[in-house]
Amino acid sequence: MKIFIIGGCGFIGFNIFSFLKNKKYSDITVIDNFSGQSSKKNYAKIRREFKNTNFLNIDIAKNKKIFDLIKKKKPEVILALHGQVAVTRSIINPELDFNNNFLSVFNLLESIRKFSPKSLLINLSSNKVYGKIKKIKIYEKKLRYTSKCLIHEEYPLNFESPYGCSKGAADQYLIDYAKLYGLKTVSLRLSCIYGENQWGTEDQGWIAWFVKCGLHNNKIKLFGNGKQVRDVLHVSDLANLIHICIKKINTIKGHAFNIGGGTKNTLSLLELIRKLEIKLKTKIDYSVNKERFGDQKFFVNNLSKIKKMTGWYPKISANSGLDKYIEWIKLKK
Repeated sequence: MKIFIIGGCGFIGFNIFSFLKNKKYSDITVIDNFSGQSSKKNYAKIRREFKNTNFLNIDIAKNKKIFDLIKKKKPEVILALHGQVAVTRSIINPELDFNNNFLSVFNLLESIRKFSPKSLLINLSSNKVYGKIKKIKIYEKKLRYTSKCLIHEEYPLNFESPYGCSKGAADQYLIDYAKLYGLKTVSLRLSCIYGENQWGTEDQGWIAWFVKCGLHNNKIKLFGNGKQVRDVLHVSDLANLIHICIKKINTIKGHAFNIGGGTKNTLSLLELIRKLEIKLKTKIDYSVNKERFGDQKFFVNNLSKIKKMTGWYPKISANSGLDKYIEWIKLKK
């Protein structure tokens, strides 16, 4: 099976690549423009651990190269695991965000439609397509917000910020192209993904960033009061899901799915700090600042649709996932 991984040197891309190689998928091409924070590190790691891997340095926001490549190679599977990843950066540079998150996906859809209609396309969307989640009752407790309402795929879309708009537009185009042209597309609306090979910054990858700050005794800057809650998903569980999606594409094509850790794997920012203080045996200092535009106080996925259609559910608990990540990042200090 011929597989293209767009953004294969990024955090998620590298983990998916490694997972599929270990599943004995041999014909994988990694496509990356090497603009991401971790891309050069992961490129070197792939070169060391998976010799003879085919790499292509292509910016798929510029359509000619990707059109020519898909016309020539006609891959069975295209995994769009690339993109601009931070709401804050999308506000600073909305044009870059548009190119990376929407135009690139549109180019993939058009190249598949014109030259390789049997290819399947799995794209990573975001829970930000739902906006600030204003229609659910949220209660405030000492360390977290809580709600009885889980977010399902029928919850109203509400794009806020350039990031939400670009991710949401790409998400809807995938669904529309499946309806109009019969393409095999799937959109995965991700909550918080974490795990090995993620370096994290203050803008994105908050679990990784908090772990790094804890290990280096750096003060954490919270945006909002720290009670915001997400359902967190270890990247190995996401890799397994994508593998399942490839195998079950004829069942799930044309659908969007909410993907996260579900009710058993929720964390607030303050709860994560408390957990890390215990695990790292240290006191973590933090400050409280104005909340960021478009932030969601509470977002926990209803995973019933993806479980019903594929049988997938998260297997790595937030606690064990944190332990795995901490052990990995300690070796990289």
